Amino acid sequence: MARPGEGEVELVRVSGTMAAEPILAALRANGIPARAAGEAVGSVYGLTLDGLGEVVIFVPREVEEAARALLAAAERHELELAEEGVEPVPAPVTPASSSEEP
Repeated sequence: MARPGEGEVELVRVSGTMAAEPILAALRANGIPARAAGEAVGSVYGLTLDGLGEVVIFVPREVEEAARALLAAAERHELELAEEGVEPVPAPVTPASSSEEP
């Protein structure tokens, strides 16, 4: 199984890459570098039996506390998508069609 690199700690283990991706995205969106590692056989065959599909997420030791706080907030359903600075995309303007022919 995957081992932490120098200066890294194991944050969480999840079943499969589909479960790992949102966690990685949330961590990275909050400025927390993270990486995932797991069994290649599990990802190839989609297995989650006896740890074959298990994915381990690692973060640098110095941001472990912030990463764990973020995971705890997610478990309490306290995370929100920031809408600050997001402008709605206007519908395309199409010229009015004319019934007159040239």
